[in-house]
Amino acid sequence: MIASSLSTPPMKEAVDADVITLPRHEKLQRAQGAVRLSFKHAAGRSRIDDLFQQGCLKARLPRIAAQGPEAVLVNTSGGLTDRDHLAIEAAWGASTNAVVTTQACERIYRSRAEPARIDTRIDVAADASAYWLPQETILFDSGQLNRRTHVSLTASSRLVACEAVIFGRPAMGEEVRSGLLRDCWRIERDGKLIFADRLGFSGDPVAQLNRAAIGNEARAIASVIVCAPDSSRLCDEIRPLLDRPDVMSGCSDLGGVVLTRILAPSGYRLRATLIPLLERLRGGALPRVWTC
Repeated sequence: MIASSLSTPPMKEAVDADVITLPRHEKLQRAQGAVRLSFKHAAGRSRIDDLFQQGCLKARLPRIAAQGPEAVLVNTSGGLTDRDHLAIEAAWGASTNAVVTTQACERIYRSRAEPARIDTRIDVAADASAYWLPQETILFDSGQLNRRTHVSLTASSRLVACEAVIFGRPAMGEEVRSGLLRDCWRIERDGKLIFADRLGFSGDPVAQLNRAAIGNEARAIASVIVCAPDSSRLCDEIRPLLDRPDVMSGCSDLGGVVLTRILAPSGYRLRATLIPLLERLRGGALPRVWTC
């Protein structure tokens, strides 16, 4: 666990018309968290093997049925802002089947200086099935996030991964008029690069999303990535599940990788599309935190 001490004098606040200003010499405490976890196959089923947690990032392991273990990541800081940093390492041992998800949507709040960072490393051994299914990320106005995900697979391993982003909460009158999002994925199979993707928004994300060639006025987006030896047959299964009103989507077979993109007018519409798709790809129900 991270131990911290305060050597500076108590923070002074100046309140004027409901605005709080902080003296420049005050250094704000940053949220730092790390989780390292791994799964193993023992006594005929998948089990948790090792778990390390530090700072504001925790992992909870609910008791579930026979579908395989679930690890639920919890950010106890309540959200991320400038210079906050989360580091996640998840490893699936040979022949394991497990899912990693999050307790709730990750929230990216206004940054005053540098972006928040999330660095994730996923390792999937032979004949293992890894499900990386965090709930959506909500980017608030002036929020900044730099997220990097690196995946290592073998010839026989399987990965189903989902990353979704919601831009503000329009139903509550919140729009994202400035912000930054950098989302980088790199997937290797037996050390060879098979997929690389860089998604980026800066400046006024809503203005960019309103353009027909970019987002067609979407306020929620998602990428679903499937890497598996039999992935070439999946497009025909996925496309009928994407046929929903007000949602734009596409599914492409990239040779060993099936990529699905979804654009939706709201987080509600996005989730209504994602849940049946992810249930089909997992072959069963999603973790309960997705439907609570």
